[in-house]
Amino acid sequence: MIYPTHLPRKAVIGVISPASPQRDPRRLDRGIAYLEKLGHHVVLGDNARKSYGGYLAGTDEERLADIHAMFADKQIDAIFCARGGYGTARLIASLNYGLIRRNPKIFVGFSDTTALQLAIYKRTGLVTFLGAMPSVDMADTFDAESEEQFWRILTSTRAVGTIKQSTPMYGVKGGTAEGILLGGNLSVFTRLIGTPYMPSLAGSILALEDVGEETYRIDRMLMHCELAGIMHKVSGIAYGQFTQSPQRISNTPHRDVADVITERSLSVNGPVLSGLMFGHEAKKLTLPLGAPVRMVVGRTVKIILGKATR
Repeated sequence: MIYPTHLPRKAVIGVISPASPQRDPRRLDRGIAYLEKLGHHVVLGDNARKSYGGYLAGTDEERLADIHAMFADKQIDAIFCARGGYGTARLIASLNYGLIRRNPKIFVGFSDTTALQLAIYKRTGLVTFLGAMPSVDMADTFDAESEEQFWRILTSTRAVGTIKQSTPMYGVKGGTAEGILLGGNLSVFTRLIGTPYMPSLAGSILALEDVGEETYRIDRMLMHCELAGIMHKVSGIAYGQFTQSPQRISNTPHRDVADVITERSLSVNGPVLSGLMFGHEAKKLTLPLGAPVRMVVGRTVKIILGKATR
């Protein structure tokens, strides 16, 4: 495990687009302005504003070049992904993991960046952060609760401690477990199963979330995890936000996601909880992927995060 150096007060933050292009370039402008208003200096990747093929922020080579340039630049304190979308899985086979291992630094993103972050952890051991992004959360009003926790976790060298959130967490299956925090976006996570870029999940605690997926698709993905033996390997699972659209995509009857989570918890050896404030909604926690974590599901339901930076 490699801990990145904590974020200094007036940091140099590199912003890249490793997945999809900007839907509205003005959102990226506003996200950068937010960071600069806090006293940080922003270095925008050379290809961060590009678009290729309609759904990629530049060619694979261009997006890789920005990642490598940010890790190689000794002046850069942290790398923030502008937004998600799709595309990071196209990069992980060509990523220079030796460069990343030699230059560990804060790396933040969520959603599609799950593939990139899991691969980086598998190949380097670097702790990265599933958290807010400039074109998404920082472009408009950054939820105050999320904002405070975001900067606190990136700037402190102490153990994060017990997660405090304004929304309730619910126990699904009781128990206590400790492990390394892994997971991310469920759709992206399942696409890495069976590849050499998925970290060992034995004894880990998974945090899983998704957006825009109908319940039967979530059921299918969780069943995939079970059939792959993942539910038996992990020490526990913390389910985050499963944000679903009120407009149905298919004619498949709707079912509450909570029912599926309860069913799949039967094959998990350790505790299971739901309601973790983590996902695609405005209120979102920043989670250190690869850091130690402890979860307790009993009379109280809590998650205790260990150290995330040095």
